[in-house]
Amino acid sequence: MTRTDTTDDGFRRERFTDRDGVGYDRIFQTEYRGSGFATGTYATPDVEYEYTLVGDDDLTLRTMDARGGRRGGVIGERGDHVVFWLTRGRLVMHFADRTRVVEPGSPYIASASEAYRFESDGTVYNGLHIADAFLRRVARDLGYRMPDGPLLFDQQDDVVARREPLRRLVRELGPTLLDDRVRGAMRTSLNRRLASVVLDSFPLRDRGGDGPVASRLRDAIAFIEDHARDRPTVPAIAAAAGLSERGLQEVFARTLGVTPNGFLRDHRLDEVRRELLRGHAPNSVLEVARRWRFTNPSRFAVAYRARFGEDPSETLRAATAAQPDGRSSWRIRRAVAYIEAHADGPCRIGDVAAAAGLRPRRLQQLFREERGVTPTAFLREVRRERHAGRSGGPGSGPTAR
Repeated sequence: MTRTDTTDDGFRRERFTDRDGVGYDRIFQTEYRGSGFATGTYATPDVEYEYTLVGDDDLTLRTMDARGGRRGGVIGERGDHVVFWLTRGRLVMHFADRTRVVEPGSPYIASASEAYRFESDGTVYNGLHIADAFLRRVARDLGYRMPDGPLLFDQQDDVVARREPLRRLVRELGPTLLDDRVRGAMRTSLNRRLASVVLDSFPLRDRGGDGPVASRLRDAIAFIEDHARDRPTVPAIAAAAGLSERGLQEVFARTLGVTPNGFLRDHRLDEVRRELLRGHAPNSVLEVARRWRFTNPSRFAVAYRARFGEDPSETLRAATAAQPDGRSSWRIRRAVAYIEAHADGPCRIGDVAAAAGLRPRRLQQLFREERGVTPTAFLREVRRERHAGRSGGPGSGPTAR
């Protein structure tokens, strides 16, 4: 049966699974006290699922691991905003004015006041449910202007999403938040940190001329990325984002866990590494370092080693040591080799990323940069050309890019 642990201070831990004979609609009946906000929810007989949650009335961490079959239903207005991301599968959400297809990648937010119909297939879901009243309290404490009506959020801009501020914080705080002993003021403090990042990184709609902080964070990151070689000052970054210097420092600390100058330095180091991995300067590491305004060789080497765990010369040697296509870095060559070796059977992106020593999102980014396609598209191409070869068609493998 469903396992439920609830305490007087609002903390609870619950688990729903088909293995205990719990019907899929039981999740919604139990979670929302039979309010009827969910209608027509269903799971086909072949679905296997496990849904877990832990947290309090302000914020809960949740997971859904569903395999086989399909699930669906209509979710009405509710008291909490849902921020989630998929690590597997596909979800389609039909709102009154739009349809959204959600696939593994960036976090997605569903505002509390928006109803939607959903259909999903084989999803693994991780997310946060944040009470609207709690989110408003945090916003007021931060000095944010909130609308009197419903809070309606837009999705993260790509500039912010690729920095993964929310997932970074969830990875940091998750073990503590999952600890049953963390209650009261300590849990509230952790909840507030997560709520602050949601407010900082998801723009509110219908703000008129009052630009949401999320948009200003986006503008600050974009300005740094566009002008990194010029090493812009904090006042210049703040002015470009429409923030005070103190406001810029605070939003970077809350959301990205780093100062603006630290973010700029890390971005320049990342760009140096990107060039070294692509073999852009086979004769000189310092040539690349100077291009990104690292003028002190010893300090540059120390900073590079601290960030990436190896000397820049090691990166360059690995990148230029046997490049069969003359372009790809060694990690992407390793990913290509894994795909080619496993193309005739199951070949999941997570496994490809692990073989390359990368996170899935980083694998996607580097693969597109270095080969011009996504790993999934490359896998399809390998399979298509192998099938053509077995059928007597031309070609025996994908053309190197």
